[in-house]
Amino acid sequence: MHADELADLLRWCAALSTDPANLAGEVMVAAGQRWSALVDSPADLRELTVRTFLQTVQAPDLAVREGLERLPDELRTVLAGYDRLPKLQRAVLMLSYLEGITNTEIAGIVDRTAARVRLEGDRGLAAIGGDPYAVRAALDITSWHPPAPAGVTRAFQRHAKARARRRRRIGLVGVAVGTAAAVLLSVSAVHRTPIEPRQPGVWAFSHMVRPLPGWSVQGRTLERHWETTTLRSDPPESGRCSVAVGTSGATWVRRLPRHPTKVRVGTRTAFYADRIWRSRGGAMLWWEYADSAMVIIECGNLTAPREALPKLAGRVALSGEPVLLPYRVRSAPSRYQVSSITKGLVSNSTVAYLTRNDYPEGLLQISIRYPASLPMYSVNYSSLMSRYANGGHAGACRPFGDSHICVRADLPARGSFNIAKQPAVLAVLDRIAANLELAPSATDLDSWFDAREALPS
Repeated sequence: MHADELADLLRWCAALSTDPANLAGEVMVAAGQRWSALVDSPADLRELTVRTFLQTVQAPDLAVREGLERLPDELRTVLAGYDRLPKLQRAVLMLSYLEGITNTEIAGIVDRTAARVRLEGDRGLAAIGGDPYAVRAALDITSWHPPAPAGVTRAFQRHAKARARRRRRIGLVGVAVGTAAAVLLSVSAVHRTPIEPRQPGVWAFSHMVRPLPGWSVQGRTLERHWETTTLRSDPPESGRCSVAVGTSGATWVRRLPRHPTKVRVGTRTAFYADRIWRSRGGAMLWWEYADSAMVIIECGNLTAPREALPKLAGRVALSGEPVLLPYRVRSAPSRYQVSSITKGLVSNSTVAYLTRNDYPEGLLQISIRYPASLPMYSVNYSSLMSRYANGGHAGACRPFGDSHICVRADLPARGSFNIAKQPAVLAVLDRIAANLELAPSATDLDSWFDAREALPS
């Protein structure tokens, strides 16, 4: 282990902790046999450093940071206030002002929602004076003076011995601590907080895909037992991928390939296989993140899938994120249930689907769409609602902002079937549309409704 390999780690530890050598030693023990891989992946090492910092208990006699005399008086006050903040706020401010990453990326690192990250950052900034430039300057100067390597080595040896003693006490295999290599263990066995999978029918995302250069998110879908994010590579590449998260026994999980290759994604073990389609194309990478809960990434049209899929997997963060809707369904007709929600390409666009499978003509699917435009045919207007019906499609729309929220029915048309002659179906559309409680504003998302409360269970 060379000093240059420790440079980033020591810089982060110096900014986060009043005892950076101790934190660096804990991170090295947590990194385990993956240290060399983490050195080549600064984002993963930074994530491990922050998560280890959030989980450690700091000794009370180290509440005052060493080296404050290096700072000008005004920055010394800022840093002293920073050190008194809760750990989550310190981590958010460090990642935001020193590392310069977005709230969405921070959310994936600290396992909180982007809204929670924004709130904690604002609270921390207000508590120490509200000057982001002073915070950046104080953290920057502090990171120029990392702990001495000898102190880090002593901390590493101390934590390695403590780890070995704990493992012996609980009946696990003991580890020797004579050298660093003998005591390094995988972080996933000790430091990874158990993640509870999303419960069926809870209409909120349990994962996000952090921004990855060269890729853009095309849409996200929630169903009762699973959720997906679809991505497309930027031109001139034509790759497409889906990230699916959900219950391993759900119907969406197709047969996983036999004889996969075991790979590492950050600090977790995953499985990789290629040529999975009948055309001999496609690649898949998957892992189990909780009992009976899986993440499955499937891609096509990639020139180097063996390198691309682990990079994409490293951007998957298992953290909750609400779905905001511009309406609330006050009541829904009996025998209908919410089957899925899709967030599309248009900013803030959503489609919620309600289904009923006992209709004589087949599966009746009703969607609530925003934004939505009216068709060119047979539209009946009123001051509060517009209606249309043709063939197997019908809708009832209410104006909202500069567009509409439309409740639409789609029924498989057979022969001369015309949904306009089905008064029961049209009555259902009218009832749902009339019972929508619209948000006060089309542009202020704070006034929108959380889908967990806005949709019938």
